[in-house]
Amino acid sequence: MFKLSSKVIICSTLTFMSSLAYSSALEQSQQDKRRGPPPFSQLDLNGDQAISLEEFKQHQIPRGDHETVFANIDSNGDQQISEQELTSHKPPCPPKRKRQE
Repeated sequence: MFKLSSKVIICSTLTFMSSLAYSSALEQSQQDKRRGPPPFSQLDLNGDQAISLEEFKQHQIPRGDHETVFANIDSNGDQQISEQELTSHKPPCPPKRKRQE
C-alpha cells in the first residue's frame, strides 16, 4: 500500500484550506462590487410596495442628494417609487474625466 508522509498530508490540507479561503474572499469581493440599486424589498422598509422619500433617505447613495436622485427615479411624479420605476431607471453616466496631456 501507498503511504503518505505527514508532510504531504499537511501540505495538501493547507493547500485545500487556502483555496477555500480564496474562493470565499473572491465571492465576497464580487458581492461588494454589485452594480445598481439594492433589491426593491430592501428599500421598501414598510412593505407597502412603494418607496417613499423617507424610506429612500434611509439608504446610502453613491452620489448626488437623495431628493434629486429620488425625483429622477420617480418617473410619474407621484412621490413614490414603484418596483417598476426602480428596475427600469437608468442612472446617468458619470462625467468623463479629462485626460491630462
